[in-house]
Amino acid sequence: MPGKVRVIFSFFMQNLFRVLFLLLLTGCASRSVDQGVQLSDEARHQLWQGHEQQLAALKTWQMSGRLNLKVPKQSGTLSVDWSQQEAQYQIYLDGPFGAAIAAISGDQNQVSVTASEDTMVGSSPEMLLYSMTGWQFPVSYLRRWIKGLPVQGVASKLTLNNQGYPEKIEQAGWVIVYQQYKPSGSLLLPTRLTVSNKVVRLNLLINQWSL
Repeated sequence: MPGKVRVIFSFFMQNLFRVLFLLLLTGCASRSVDQGVQLSDEARHQLWQGHEQQLAALKTWQMSGRLNLKVPKQSGTLSVDWSQQEAQYQIYLDGPFGAAIAAISGDQNQVSVTASEDTMVGSSPEMLLYSMTGWQFPVSYLRRWIKGLPVQGVASKLTLNNQGYPEKIEQAGWVIVYQQYKPSGSLLLPTRLTVSNKVVRLNLLINQWSL
């Protein structure tokens, strides 16, 4: 290669590498900025309005996972399978090695709990739970809380994450903290959350959503 051509070629390559390097830095910087951009409260609220409509429209679903319940002087971990179809629901709770603990079914008018071959029927899951255990827990509210929705008609304080989904819901004396969301179909749904008040704490790890 003639000397003059060699010099021009070398100059061209040096500048090419310099341009590519600058482009790479610019691209990396843009991605870093995009990932770290914090949305305004107004922007988060606008996102939340769309998410809320989609989540509220989700009437039929199935969920399986594990829950850990801590109450004064007691705690336990159970497997849970929950099937919801409009207002009707079926919940199965299993203990270690798949041992059946309880089967719960009901709708807005009645709920039944079968445990150890005994069945109890009541007008609400809260009343049944209290009569069986002495614990007060807003079971009916869970249907919305586990989807990432506050309960309608009950005063609440909502803290949104940067994607416009709830990070925390404070409602009826309970605090629901969402640690993790994952895609399920076209939605992001909670897969790890905690429901607690000053006495009771429920940790829920959701392994699978079926919509």
